Amino acid sequence: MKLTDYFKKDNGFSLILNEFKNIIFRKITKNSLQLFLRGKDVISVNPQTCGFHELSLTTLISSIAKNGASDFLIDIGANIGLTSCQNGNDFKRVFCFEPNPLCCQILRVNAEISLDISKVQIYEFGLGETDETLKLMIPKHNWGGAFVVSSSNSYSDDLLASKDGFHGIQSKNYITKEVKIKSTEGALREVFSSIGTGTNKSGMIKIDIEGMESTVLKGIAASLPLNVKTVIVFENWDKNYDFAKLAECFSNRSIKILKFEKRNPYKKSWPVFIKGTLLLFSKTTSRIVDIADCSDKIGDIIIDVK
Repeated sequence: MKLTDYFKKDNGFSLILNEFKNIIFRKITKNSLQLFLRGKDVISVNPQTCGFHELSLTTLISSIAKNGASDFLIDIGANIGLTSCQNGNDFKRVFCFEPNPLCCQILRVNAEISLDISKVQIYEFGLGETDETLKLMIPKHNWGGAFVVSSSNSYSDDLLASKDGFHGIQSKNYITKEVKIKSTEGALREVFSSIGTGTNKSGMIKIDIEGMESTVLKGIAASLPLNVKTVIVFENWDKNYDFAKLAECFSNRSIKILKFEKRNPYKKSWPVFIKGTLLLFSKTTSRIVDIADCSDKIGDIIIDVK
């Protein structure tokens, strides 16, 4: 074909419609987070349209940092850096652990955009029980839901699938990568050593690792220096999570296990119209309560380690 033979017609209505879409998109994303985000991904919607990721949790982390726990932020399961980039400037040092090689490339760019990179350390591996290479399953529509296939993962296949809206673990729904996992205890001993533990230190640890929490929390308990206080926040999807066993891991420390509880003025099962109407005339609330007082153990769990 001669290049000069190329000819294409564009429908005028389609051009106008596309420009209209562009105008709307620019309007609704004018306050978006100044980060690189992946279109259509579950974790990218709010940062684009509302300008934040998990606002209540972000506000909580900021509040804790500003009340004395600002020496370090350890982000285990950092993904593309949404937590670290929103909260990192409240801390003196930021340590990010992320095994997904695709996310790590974006994480580095986002950290450069948002933070003083000289105080950021990015580790391109995940944390577990020991040093090994494992398989990482990444939901195609939700990179934030990636999980490690391991005997140390406490979540069942049904739970891992259902939390992302699937009826089972089917390869067509995931990107699969082989990733490096390192001993939590060994890796964190190095981190705490670099922080400098000659004097009292206080900071935060955020964990989002889809079923590997118990293993990593055990490693944190074993590596945490006695003169380091920390607040640990992790996401729990297991309604039968064994909090008594968790407390045993920190038996040499004074701890409180709490839940960051977000309450809506309606029940999940109510129709969307009723939910929307109630929200117009009432408020959602966030508070921290003792885990023993919660009937529902699913959600953001807080461990206050003294």
